[in-house]
Amino acid sequence: MSGFFGFLSNLPPYDENATTLYRLTQRHKLLIAPFAEQIAGARVLDLAAHDGRWSYALAAAGAAEVVGVEARPELIARFDAFPDAPFKGRVRLVANDIFAEMEARIAAGERFDVIAVYGIFYHIMDHFRLLSLARRLGPRLIIIDSEFIVIDNAMIQVLKEAVDNPLNAVTEVAGQAQTVVGVPSLRATEFMAGALGLDLMWLDHGLILDTDRRGMRDYFRDGRKVRHVCALTARG
Repeated sequence: MSGFFGFLSNLPPYDENATTLYRLTQRHKLLIAPFAEQIAGARVLDLAAHDGRWSYALAAAGAAEVVGVEARPELIARFDAFPDAPFKGRVRLVANDIFAEMEARIAAGERFDVIAVYGIFYHIMDHFRLLSLARRLGPRLIIIDSEFIVIDNAMIQVLKEAVDNPLNAVTEVAGQAQTVVGVPSLRATEFMAGALGLDLMWLDHGLILDTDRRGMRDYFRDGRKVRHVCALTARG
């Protein structure tokens, strides 16, 4: 397996799914490569870090420090099996709720240069709260990779999802099998960014990926919902 994430090909659960690995490589072209200059030397906060795969990639791209926050300790445990590359030591994974962790770091006066919101924005209900907390951490760049509703209205579509899927939201109540999440529209996200003094730019996926769109159908989907990447920067 070529590409940055080739090292995962011999590690479970990736060793059983070549499509997932190819998709990660494609997403790397959208989530890391376009922002290489801003990531280099930056202190980065990776929200909902899963097993640290993107924290690892951000460190490999030159981040000085990456703090990954993940609510599921069993996912963090997988990071130990990642190769002991020179940059691995610049990654620190923390088991905590992302909101609680951001609030604690704000209270401690911490700041981050870049905040990565890779795949969590449509698994929460508190989108404006997340962006507000992120803004208070002083980043020069916030990167969001998420599903969005394609509609002229500024709205959030409410959905239910099972919490036993490690790619979904975590439960907040013991014994809870499902939780409620919201998928924001493109316009709603623009409204939230604007209210916080953030300029928002949508990436042109077709320009970056060209004709190689294997494993990336959701980024080019025709219909009500599409996956998109956007970059938010402080106005001025």
